[in-house]
Amino acid sequence: MSNNEHYPEQPALWDESTPDSAPMRRRTRPRPEATPPPQPTAAPDSPRHPGGERLWTAADVAAYLGVPVKTVYAWRSRGRGPKGFRIGKHLRWRVAAVFEWSLDQERNQ
Repeated sequence: MSNNEHYPEQPALWDESTPDSAPMRRRTRPRPEATPPPQPTAAPDSPRHPGGERLWTAADVAAYLGVPVKTVYAWRSRGRGPKGFRIGKHLRWRVAAVFEWSLDQERNQ
């Protein structure tokens, strides 16, 4: 019994392909281009201090420094890294503090 009896449009495995029946090809998605890490951007509802400066999250700090978010948390637990603070249960960093810390790292090397 061949597959053609139940599914006439689908050839059996042992059937030879004919010139008019092109082999089915698998659709593939194009590979994404290499993209740079996301840069911190100001969202309309992001927390700001009275001077209007946006406060950074751990993800923002990690993106700026090019390290994983876990590294930012590890630095904080060890007393290293840029000085952050809590707003309720949320950690935030001042942009100037992160810049200054990164410049200190560069100077001390």
